[in-house]
Amino acid sequence: LEEMVVTASRVDTKKVDTPANITVITQEKLAESNYADAADALRDVPGVNILGSGAKGTSMGQDLIMLNGDKRVLVLIDGRRVNMASSGNYSADWLPPVDAIEKIEVLKGAGSALYGTDAVGGVINVITKKGTDIKNKGTVKVATGSWNTEQYSATYGGSENGLGLFVSANKDRRGNYSYKDNLSGDVKELDNSGYDTTSATVKIDKELGDSNRITLQAEHMLAEGGSPFGSKEFVTTDSHQRLNNDVSIRYDWNESKDNSGFAQIYKNYHHSYFHSPNTLNISDFNEDKYGVELQQNWKLNDKHNLTSGFDYYKTNVQNEIMYGGTESVNNKAVYLEERWKIGESWQLNSGFRYDNHSSYGSETTPHFALNKKFNEDSNAYISWGKVFNAPTTDALYWKQFQDGYWTLGDPYLKAETGHVLTIGANTKLSENTTFNASVFSSQIKDAIDWAYNDITYAAQAINVDQEKRKGMEISTAHKFDNNWSMNASYTYLKVQQDFNNGEGYLTNGSAAPNLYRAGVKYQKDKLIVDLTMRAATGQMYSYLGKFARDY
Repeated sequence: LEEMVVTASRVDTKKVDTPANITVITQEKLAESNYADAADALRDVPGVNILGSGAKGTSMGQDLIMLNGDKRVLVLIDGRRVNMASSGNYSADWLPPVDAIEKIEVLKGAGSALYGTDAVGGVINVITKKGTDIKNKGTVKVATGSWNTEQYSATYGGSENGLGLFVSANKDRRGNYSYKDNLSGDVKELDNSGYDTTSATVKIDKELGDSNRITLQAEHMLAEGGSPFGSKEFVTTDSHQRLNNDVSIRYDWNESKDNSGFAQIYKNYHHSYFHSPNTLNISDFNEDKYGVELQQNWKLNDKHNLTSGFDYYKTNVQNEIMYGGTESVNNKAVYLEERWKIGESWQLNSGFRYDNHSSYGSETTPHFALNKKFNEDSNAYISWGKVFNAPTTDALYWKQFQDGYWTLGDPYLKAETGHVLTIGANTKLSENTTFNASVFSSQIKDAIDWAYNDITYAAQAINVDQEKRKGMEISTAHKFDNNWSMNASYTYLKVQQDFNNGEGYLTNGSAAPNLYRAGVKYQKDKLIVDLTMRAATGQMYSYLGKFARDY
C-alpha cells in the first residue's frame, strides 16, 4: 500500500491515501511472471476479463478489455488516451510489449469525472519505461512454444548528462494452432489461424534543471494474420493487417514539487485492412486522432490540494462502410479536483469535469470519494461518480449488407449516462498476509447495444432503456516462507437490462457471473516457478433481447 499511483487522481498519490479500487501490476511482477504480453498480465487482475475469439490472433487484434463486466474502459499509454472513436475500445493485443512497461495501473469504477467518455467501467494506464530511470541496461529475450510460436525482443535504456534513451524492438509470431474435435476426438489444425506481429518503441527524455523534463515518444505496431472465423464459415481464407503509429511530445515542470504540471500534444494513427475473396467482406479503414492536454497541480495549504486541466482531441475516421464514408468527432473538456485532508486519517476527494462532444453535446460529471486511513497498511473508502459515454462512429454510422443481412448504426442514438458507486477496503492482516475487498453498483440510462430485428432482418444499434450492474471482488495474498507464496481472488458480477418492452429487467447471461483466480509461486535464488489457474462459471446461453428473440 506504500506504492504510488497516478491514475485515480491524475497526480502521484500513495495507494493507501487513494479512495478507489486500484490495482498496480509492478515491474517486478511483470518480470517474475514472464508474461507473454500485457494482456496476460491484465488477466491476473481481479475484476478484469479479456474477451477474444478463439486463440490469440484469430480475433484479428480485437481482444476486448472489460472491467467489472463493462467494456466501456478507457486505455491510456503514459496518460495519453488511445481508445478508437470508431469502436470506443482499444484491443489488449495492441498494448506495449511487456519489456517496455514500467507498470500498469488498473482503476475500476467511475472515471468520467477526470477522463470523460469511455471511462464508465474504469481506466487502464500503461506506464512505459524511460531511459533516465535505467542505468545503461540492455536485455534480449528469446522464447518458443506450441504451434511454432516464436518471440524475440531486445531493449536498451540508459542516460548521460540528463539525456535518457529507451528503445525496444519485438517480434511475436505463431503458426496455425491445433484443437481437439469434440465429435471425433481427433486433434486437428485450424487453417489460416497464424499471426505475425512486429512492434517498436522509442522514448527520449531530457531533464531540464532539477525538476523539469521534456519527453519525445514514438510507438509502432504492425500485426498481420489470418481470419479463420467468418459469419457462416468455420474456416475462411480471409486475412487482416493492422498498423498503429503513435507519436507524442510532453513537457513536465516542477516534477518533484507540489505545483507540478504538464503539457502534451500527440497524434495516434490506426489503419486496418481486411482482405477476402468475398468483396462484401473487404474493408479498408483509417483513423487519425490529434490531442492536446494541459494540467496544473496546486498545494493550497497542508490540508488542501487542487488539480485542474484542459483536454482536447479530434478524431477523423475513414471507412466506406459508414453512411458518409468519412466522419469526424471532437471533444473539449475542463476538469477540477480538490483533495481535502480532514484530521490525520480522513480525506475527501471531490471534483467535476465538463465535456463538450461534437456528436453528443455537453455533459458535467461530478464525483465524490471519502477515504479512511487506519495505518500505513490499511484503508477503507467509498466513491461515487456520475458517468457518460458518447456513441461511437460505428454505432452512429455503420451500414453494411453481408450474407443477406444488414448491420445498421443509428445516427440518432442518445449518449449513455448514469452513475457508479464503489465501496472497498484494503488491509494487511499480518506481516505476510494481505486482504482486499470491494463491492460496486452502477445504473446506466440509454446504454448502447446491438440487437437483431426479426422484422427488418438487420442487426441494429439501439439504446437500452436501463442497465444495472452490481458485483463484488475479494482477493488475498500470503507468503508462507522465503520460497513459497500464494494468491487467490473471486469476482461476482450481475448485469440486468430493461428494454422498455414490458419484460422488465432481464439478466444478461453472457457476462461471466463468477470469476476465480488462484496462483502458487516458488522462488529460490534466480529460479521462479509460477502456477496460475483461472475459471469462470454461471454463463447462460439464452438471452431475451429488445425484439423478443432468443440468442
